[in-house]
Amino acid sequence: MLLTRIIAHHFKTYLALDMDLSVSAEKPLILIGGANGGGKTTLFEAIYGALYGLQVQSERAFQELYNTGESVRLASEEIRHISLEIRFIGTMYGEQKEFTLTRRYELSPNQTARKPSPPDSTNTSAKAPLSKSIPAKNIPIEYVKLSVAALQSVLEAGQTSGSTLYAYNTAQTQRERAKHLVEIAKLIKANLPEELSRYFLFDAMESGALLREDRINTVIRENIENVMGFGKYVQLARAAESVAKRLHAERLNAENEKQEYTRLLSDEQREKTRKMTLEKELHEAKEFQRKNQMLYNALKTELSEESALAKTMEQAQKEVELRFTKQRSLHAGLSEFVRNFEQHIVFPKLADAFHSELQTVFATKAEREKSGRNSIKPDSVKKLVKDILRFATRKNLLANSESEYVSALEAEMTEYVLSGEAETAQADFYPFLNAQELQALERLSGSSFSNPFVELHKEQVHVRHLMAGVEELEANLEEWRKHGADKDFSLLRTFDRNAANIDVHERELELVNAGLTTIQQRLHDFDIQLEQAVHPKFDMAQKLAPFFIGAGEALLRAKKRQIELRMMQDLNVNLVAYRGVIDRVELSDSLDNITFKLYHTSGNEIYLNQLNTASKQVVVQCLLKALHEFGEYNPPVMIDTVMGALDEASRDAVLENYFPELAHQTILLSTDSEIRPDRDFALLKPHIARTYTLRRDKERQCTVVEEGYFGRQDSLVLS
Repeated sequence: MLLTRIIAHHFKTYLALDMDLSVSAEKPLILIGGANGGGKTTLFEAIYGALYGLQVQSERAFQELYNTGESVRLASEEIRHISLEIRFIGTMYGEQKEFTLTRRYELSPNQTARKPSPPDSTNTSAKAPLSKSIPAKNIPIEYVKLSVAALQSVLEAGQTSGSTLYAYNTAQTQRERAKHLVEIAKLIKANLPEELSRYFLFDAMESGALLREDRINTVIRENIENVMGFGKYVQLARAAESVAKRLHAERLNAENEKQEYTRLLSDEQREKTRKMTLEKELHEAKEFQRKNQMLYNALKTELSEESALAKTMEQAQKEVELRFTKQRSLHAGLSEFVRNFEQHIVFPKLADAFHSELQTVFATKAEREKSGRNSIKPDSVKKLVKDILRFATRKNLLANSESEYVSALEAEMTEYVLSGEAETAQADFYPFLNAQELQALERLSGSSFSNPFVELHKEQVHVRHLMAGVEELEANLEEWRKHGADKDFSLLRTFDRNAANIDVHERELELVNAGLTTIQQRLHDFDIQLEQAVHPKFDMAQKLAPFFIGAGEALLRAKKRQIELRMMQDLNVNLVAYRGVIDRVELSDSLDNITFKLYHTSGNEIYLNQLNTASKQVVVQCLLKALHEFGEYNPPVMIDTVMGALDEASRDAVLENYFPELAHQTILLSTDSEIRPDRDFALLKPHIARTYTLRRDKERQCTVVEEGYFGRQDSLVLS
């Protein structure tokens, strides 16, 4: 199945949407960006609604789905409509065809009876008959039309078009629309059954929840039985078993034996139903016990029920306050980082960039200062010269001892000595730097800087995880406050009654299982009575049930190795926390008891419930990819909130290795903080066929579709 176009009018935020979704084998990705509230999830809902229909059973339901801006502009007496059209390439009786599925919902403001406008009947081989009248109730009418045509490539090869049309509307009687309704449902189910769509049209943020211990086996079972096509073997086995029992009843000669056998079959079905009910009630009781175990333990261990409740509330309140304190601390840290951005980022970069130049300045200044300390001061030179001349005069060493001559000689000698000192002094190449500026540069070069952003980012992830649980804590606090205000400590009695119910249900289950065993043994006794009688149909039906189960499990064993190898390869690349150390993935062989396990190269099992949220998301997505690859269906994959809870390393892994290889068509709905235009886009670009950005027009109250991804107008050539 390959989506090629989605068209919507007046649906929620989309006043008019027409988006080309076609891709190629080399470029299977479509990247659609948008801010929160921009219309990404609504696009998701439009595709889902076009395929499986909208729930529009009342005027209010229609108004909630109708575009608000158009509702304001439209005159009150005009007919309003919502239309969704999805075009895709799929299979019909083993051949690839082009499908155009249109759903139109009309609401007439005046509650008068009218005849519905017939759907387009051009080139039809099957037309839906119209009813003669419509009830005068103001209930939306749904018009459904499915057109099936040969592929354009087939037409170009010379075949005739021969399109087929199925159409019906809800104003018709059930009998009038039954045939076409069933045909449309069959064709959609053949390409992507609605019950499996959640595994191919899903929110990545919620995918990790599928990995809970109580859900993972169900997910695998549903995929293996339905996506991979093994479910038909289970259904065939059940059908064969049912036929065998019916033929068995027909073979019994004595009427009382027939009645007894029929009664046993009825008893068996009743006990199976009772068993399913008991198992469901037991699960609910155990879930209640798990949720309230902490409060119950506190109430039991404290002497006073009231003090126990107060203590529990105090602990919960402290936990809430602690989480808000951590949030405030994070905000303070981020504010301090922004205020001192230069100190944390700019100054360290400057100090690092000019380190060698600064060291040269410091060395030159130091050498000059040192040479300055070793030179003789001018006053000292003058005094020394005077002393020498006085000594020479006393010793009659001067030929001319006149005072003017001595003064001139003194000045000449002083100048001579000082000029020699100046020639030997160190040159100053940085005269523009004064002492204060030099000290500032020395402090900059010698300071040790730290960038707190890395730790702040880790703290931000941790705080987000903590704050996600605050709402549940506050809801529990409110419930406990009601208990305290009403002095209602009935939880102890309710919990004890629930525990007693668990014991009763478990004993009843034992009795029901024992009863089922007895009934099945008696049914088996009837089978033994007929072993000698030859009945080809009955013998064949008896053999078919185990044959189908065996065939399904044989195919599972054949494919399970492929699934295990594919998952091991993908997880060793994409599961960053265990990259390269996953030794094997194990799926069980039995369809009745499916289990899924991971093993480390050291030999130990990697328990799924010990993985963090991001790792769980990666495991589930790799599992769905493997089951999708080796399954019977080949649908497109559409992912909302694409990065979910992934960290930086996991993001790079899925961008480079997961998304490009996920399916033959993958539609990614992302904000600019998930797939970042300035970095992540380049990793995906070689695999992208089309990019769009959804922008919310606040004035017109609708979403506008623009080409490109958040302003990136990079040329994308569809191969």
